[in-house]
Amino acid sequence: MTVAASSPQPEAPRRRAQWRYWLGQYAGLLANLTPPLLYLLAFFYAPMSILLVMSFWKSGYMTLRPGFTLENYITFFTTPVYLKALSNTFFIATGTMLALIVVAYPIAFYLARMRPRYERLILYLLIIPVEINFLIRIFAWKIALGRSGIINSALMAAGLIREPLGFLLYSKFAVGLVLMHEWLPYVVIPVYLALKGIPPEIIAAARSLGASRWDVFWHIVLPLSVPGLFASFVLVYIPMLGEFAVPALVGGPSGYMLGNVIENQFLSAGNWGLGSAIGFILLTVTLALVALVVKVAGVEKLL
Repeated sequence: MTVAASSPQPEAPRRRAQWRYWLGQYAGLLANLTPPLLYLLAFFYAPMSILLVMSFWKSGYMTLRPGFTLENYITFFTTPVYLKALSNTFFIATGTMLALIVVAYPIAFYLARMRPRYERLILYLLIIPVEINFLIRIFAWKIALGRSGIINSALMAAGLIREPLGFLLYSKFAVGLVLMHEWLPYVVIPVYLALKGIPPEIIAAARSLGASRWDVFWHIVLPLSVPGLFASFVLVYIPMLGEFAVPALVGGPSGYMLGNVIENQFLSAGNWGLGSAIGFILLTVTLALVALVVKVAGVEKLL
């Protein structure tokens, strides 16, 4: 007696079945990813590609001549004023970011351990100033830090100084102070959320095993809050590198940053090619810095 061999599944139906399975698995993912990808393509990657091309074109006052050249990049790296603005940018942004962490971490630490009623109140007090127009906040600081402002007036009335303090306005200090006020909530909240997510059982277990408060903080709390610190770094440090409004209004010549140079090239000097080149130099240095922080801090192991 012979047994008929089972015939293989036809190729076309098998492919249709695989296609239906693939659609069932990935159609929802594609539907969710397509709108943001199209948005990024239209409003980020396309404009950035145009600026990248423009950075290699010859340019003058309100003129652009297509053709590959490194003149714009050479101009930047051979002009002391631009290099000074670059060093100013990283000095101010780095100093401000470190000061923000020193101020924001204790606030986030105690906020994560408050009673819910007070916790919400402090969060509201942190968020409300952000809702005020940033230009109004900058001008308020400009008035307060001026030679006849409330700070100098109060110090002179108290007899602590005999003449107004000149470094309070139109200086790196003024830029850093105003930037701290502007970005403080964006550092506190990510760190607060990271600290809030630490299970209390871990801390209780460490304490029951004899760990001191400092050991608990150094070996448990601080490492587990690194993702929050990294999130605040991305949210705050990177935008600060491109700041131009704060340095323009309270920085003066010593507080001039690279964002002001880029703004000047596009809006005043009309040198779009050089402005594009400077923008991409800042972008490249920023991405390299972020990669370095991720590598050194080992953030990818904790995310």
